[in-house]
Amino acid sequence: MSIILGSVGILLLLAISLLAVYQWTFAVASMLAKKHHATPSCPDRLRFLILIPAHNEGATLPQTLESIAKIHYPKKLVRVIVVADRCEDNTGAVVRSHGADCLERLSGPSGKGAVISWAIAQILPHSIPFDGLVVIDADTKVDSRLLEAFSHGLTSGHQVQQAYNYIANPWETPFTRIIAVTSLLRNALFYSAKSWLGLSGMLMGTGMCFSRQILERHGWTAFSVGEDWEFSVCLLLKGENIYFNPNAKVLAVESRGFGQASRQRLRWASGRHAVAFRSGWALLRQGVRLRRLSLVDAMVTLVAPNYSTQATVTICCLLAAWYLSADPVWHFLFVWSLILSGSFSLYFLLGVAHTAAPLRTLTGIVFIPVFLPWRLVIEVLGLFGYGRAEWIPTSRMPTSHNERSH
Repeated sequence: MSIILGSVGILLLLAISLLAVYQWTFAVASMLAKKHHATPSCPDRLRFLILIPAHNEGATLPQTLESIAKIHYPKKLVRVIVVADRCEDNTGAVVRSHGADCLERLSGPSGKGAVISWAIAQILPHSIPFDGLVVIDADTKVDSRLLEAFSHGLTSGHQVQQAYNYIANPWETPFTRIIAVTSLLRNALFYSAKSWLGLSGMLMGTGMCFSRQILERHGWTAFSVGEDWEFSVCLLLKGENIYFNPNAKVLAVESRGFGQASRQRLRWASGRHAVAFRSGWALLRQGVRLRRLSLVDAMVTLVAPNYSTQATVTICCLLAAWYLSADPVWHFLFVWSLILSGSFSLYFLLGVAHTAAPLRTLTGIVFIPVFLPWRLVIEVLGLFGYGRAEWIPTSRMPTSHNERSH
């Protein structure tokens, strides 16, 4: 029994150690990189169309549309279109009251990807003038410099861009404080370093920008529940690069706890695993054949378990190694897993240090013993295909005091 347990532990620790080195490489690169200065103004003012898929989003749309109205960009060069997808509330009325255009979608396949594809099919044939199409969610607040940053990216030759995707409510609950840290690890350390090193990012579903040429060339071809991962792989395999633009920022309203987040996270995990099974090998094969490191790196990004899962597996290995440590043969496993656990703890604290209020963020640590097992269960269920249902927006409206306590 000890031989089997020890052998499995070695394999897991080896895999997690390689991923830890991979992530720390980007973390160090992000700290060595030059600080991103304010987005330089662009002499060429490009035209933007902001597309917002919405299903019964009358409650969240006002703050999204109001944040768009505050963007520092010539109003005559910006057009906002909301796709009211089979809405049964006042979404259409809210859109029109804020001066935006509304496309009513009454039938057709379900899913966010299908909505985006349908909208693009309505827009392109009518020669609506735009140089860049920006897709954001209906519960997203945008930074006032968003379009200026995307404009600079487009004029620099980046035809596919992904914005820095942070959360709008980091201090609301212990849950959101942990999510704030993992979001910073993903954006400020991981993808920002990729951008600096010239590697490709991945689309995140909201804060995506596409040039008109990209849409005319490829359209939108992703219809699964992991439509952002799916379209990322599609573009990469067709030779396009996805530029993570650290100066273009969007803030998404995060779920306040497990009840609201479970369905959403399960859908995301299931969608990513499905894309990984279908396309991971294709990315690796084409990357090796064409000698393109960015494709191999994209494969690793796609198939690697998230930070929370890696940390949980490491803790499990630590406990197993402690059980085996009575036998001197396996003592090295305990030392190995202890060092690796320290590495993950330091990585998390690095994310904490990047928040606006590190000491305030640390109060969320008490939630980690519950958060990590929950996240592991989500990943395992997603691996077996649970959650691959149609796109249903996650409710993030305030709940009663009793429901919000954790």
